[in-house]
Amino acid sequence: MTTASRTIPIGLRILCLTALLLHSIRVPGNEIDVPLTLNYSFLRNLLIEKIYTDPNQTVRILDTEKECSMLVLSDPQIGSDTSRIRITTAVKARMGHSVFGHCWHMPYWKGFIEIFDEPLIVPGKPTVEFRIKESNFLDSEGNKPIITGILWDWIKQHAHSRLSVLKQDLAPSLQEVQELIPLVISRTGAAAQHAIESAQLSDLQITHQGVIINLRIDIPERTVEPSILPAEPALTAGESQRWESAWQRWDAFLTFVIKRAAKDTESSDLHQALLDVLIDARYDLSEALTVWIEGTPDPVRGLFLKSWARFSPILRRMESTLPGAEAIRYLSFIAAADALKAMDQVGEKIGFEISADGLRRLARTIAPEYTEDPLIYNLEIDPDLRRLFGFEPSPPLPSTTPKPEANNWFFLTSALANKFPDRALVDKLNQWVPRTDEIMDYLPYVGELLKQTANNTIRSKDLTAKYHDFFRYLTLATAWKESCWRQFIKESGQIRPLTSPAGAVGIMQVNPIVWRGFYEVPSLRSDIAYNASAGNEILHHYLVDYVLTKGKRREKIDRLARLTYVIYNGGPSQFKRYKTGAASKAVHQLATAFWRKYKSLKKSGASAVATCYAVS
Repeated sequence: MTTASRTIPIGLRILCLTALLLHSIRVPGNEIDVPLTLNYSFLRNLLIEKIYTDPNQTVRILDTEKECSMLVLSDPQIGSDTSRIRITTAVKARMGHSVFGHCWHMPYWKGFIEIFDEPLIVPGKPTVEFRIKESNFLDSEGNKPIITGILWDWIKQHAHSRLSVLKQDLAPSLQEVQELIPLVISRTGAAAQHAIESAQLSDLQITHQGVIINLRIDIPERTVEPSILPAEPALTAGESQRWESAWQRWDAFLTFVIKRAAKDTESSDLHQALLDVLIDARYDLSEALTVWIEGTPDPVRGLFLKSWARFSPILRRMESTLPGAEAIRYLSFIAAADALKAMDQVGEKIGFEISADGLRRLARTIAPEYTEDPLIYNLEIDPDLRRLFGFEPSPPLPSTTPKPEANNWFFLTSALANKFPDRALVDKLNQWVPRTDEIMDYLPYVGELLKQTANNTIRSKDLTAKYHDFFRYLTLATAWKESCWRQFIKESGQIRPLTSPAGAVGIMQVNPIVWRGFYEVPSLRSDIAYNASAGNEILHHYLVDYVLTKGKRREKIDRLARLTYVIYNGGPSQFKRYKTGAASKAVHQLATAFWRKYKSLKKSGASAVATCYAVS
């Protein structure tokens, strides 16, 4: 028995049931369309893989010792021409005849063949064929020669026979969508089977991007209960736990597919774009966890749609550069995810939800050889994640940093000048929540720790010398704005990590949800030096990979601090909105407040942070 049924009086439940039996609402069948795009880069790769299989992207149709003639096609190019596909290919030809064992042939001829194909869906099959409708003979300048004659007839005969075999089987993509359907709609039996069997290629169109084939799915009508029942009560403890499992599965799924995509490309630009998707999605998740109210629908569907809008253009770029089998995997993944997006639009009518098994199926579309559960969520450091996105080597864990022989933390200057982190100082700060009368003693030590952490980042990341002093102040100001230079607070006599409503922890307020897999979460909470090192690494990443490469190059160095903090605080999407003037008033106020702290630190040093504690 559900929680809702337990809380509704029995008389009302009987009345509701009678109303449902007598006045069921029927929702008409829902057809959804899923576009499968074969872009021209994909089709060119298909040509090369299936036809131009000789070295240097050539196909030698005739060219052996026994043949007097030669015909070699090379360098295929493909694009659109209104309602047809236009393929051009370079050709090198020579006609010849064997007479009494000797070859008699014409001189070599070089030029181009221009072919116009019409793509067609094969009746009853999930296959697209490209049929030659017209072809032309072009000279080396790309013009039609006045006379073609026997040579063209001969080239046409042999070239057409080879180029007419182009087709693409879309059965794998269709199958992925069919197998996903019963995992994401709350239908069983004949209704679900009807939806699966209805999936078919319905029509296609040619655009400047490629050939778009429409996959149509008919999801049958279902009985929808009238909305006369009382509102759902707040979630029970068990239901809240299920919601927690749902968002963790979502984050594990997205991390898995982004890692897989990063492994399949060597493009640094695509790696950066994939990392943007991951970090922005995790910021969205962190926000959802902060504002979500028990009793309201879980936001996983919304998170999926928002992330998919960012993710799909990157995957489409990748799909067009990959060889055939890998490209089809990505095409199938894109089709399945687009199907989820389409089903969400009629979700209330068809009973749609993104289930755990649906996410697993989708993940294995992109990595069919993976045998473990792709939805495992853990808080351990993921070496692959750090390596793929340029975060190696990782900050040393507290347990691996050496302690000095003498446990005397007063030799601060000499010790920290030679070695970082100094465990005596770190251990002292890890237990220190200063009283008001200790603030002016506490702040210099934290300031020195932050400077040394910044120096260590500068050395290990090889930051350009002109930005060294700037980065040190950037670290100090960020820690001030984020935590007032605190790793811990005391509540009810107990020392615990400083934690924001969104779950960010410690002196640099590193969010374990956003940076899961990049850092060891227990150390972020328990160790001020590890937290500071992680925050510094993130600051460096944002400064170098965003502000210095995508920001305002003519800005004075100090003013770059505001841009760097904006992205540190809210991720890549917030940086883009701020840079283009589309950020909210709250973000601009945040940047201004940080800027004041940055300037105050440069002027007054560590003592400026005392204003956090009402100490002057």
